[in-house]
Amino acid sequence: MAKTADTCVVFMLGYPGMGKRTVGSHVADLVDGVLVDNQLINRPLLELFRWDGKESIPTAIWDRVIPIREAVFGTIEDLAPASNSYVFTNVLEDDPDGLAHFERVQSHAARRGSVFLSVMLTCDIDVQVSRIDNPDRIALRKGSDPEGYRQHRLVTDLYQPPSGDVITIDTTHIDARTNAELIVGELIQRGSRPSPSTNHAGPPSARPRPPHTPPSPPQQCDLHGWKAARTG
Repeated sequence: MAKTADTCVVFMLGYPGMGKRTVGSHVADLVDGVLVDNQLINRPLLELFRWDGKESIPTAIWDRVIPIREAVFGTIEDLAPASNSYVFTNVLEDDPDGLAHFERVQSHAARRGSVFLSVMLTCDIDVQVSRIDNPDRIALRKGSDPEGYRQHRLVTDLYQPPSGDVITIDTTHIDARTNAELIVGELIQRGSRPSPSTNHAGPPSARPRPPHTPPSPPQQCDLHGWKAARTG
């Protein structure tokens, strides 16, 4: 039987446009946790350029992101309440940096005594590209070049977590809330104690939806561009 824990750390992974931030926000809501989207770290600097997600920006900016990322992780580890659960998002390429970042988040969960789960999101490439160029992404200073992201997916290999630490979720047709509930169900199986919000929510099949509930909006990407894997 899995050891139980009051907190969890979830690491949402996948190419841009998969819905990491959107699904992750629902997971954070269900576990009463904090969403640490990678754009939380990148955006302060991207705002200085009023970046539209397409124009080139100086590559040296990513060196300036490092202290922000370190401050965020340091604050979580040293100052933030130990009772918090966290949901992180990122694109990790299949290289030493990607491995190092994954292991950092995983070891952070172990030090906290939290249940750890990484979630690899995937979806149809045409659906992914259709999510890229929209006003919400530009407002959040995310990459908004559809064909650039198509090429990125075709030529970029992502880091693949160990099989025992990851589940795969397809966001092509399943709405964000349902996918989040699947993730929380996996967390509970791995020993995470349900939060009050999870208990009230119940399983998807047990919760009738209002008859006129509008469909969920398209899931949004949670990162800005090719350098995301190296910026936290």
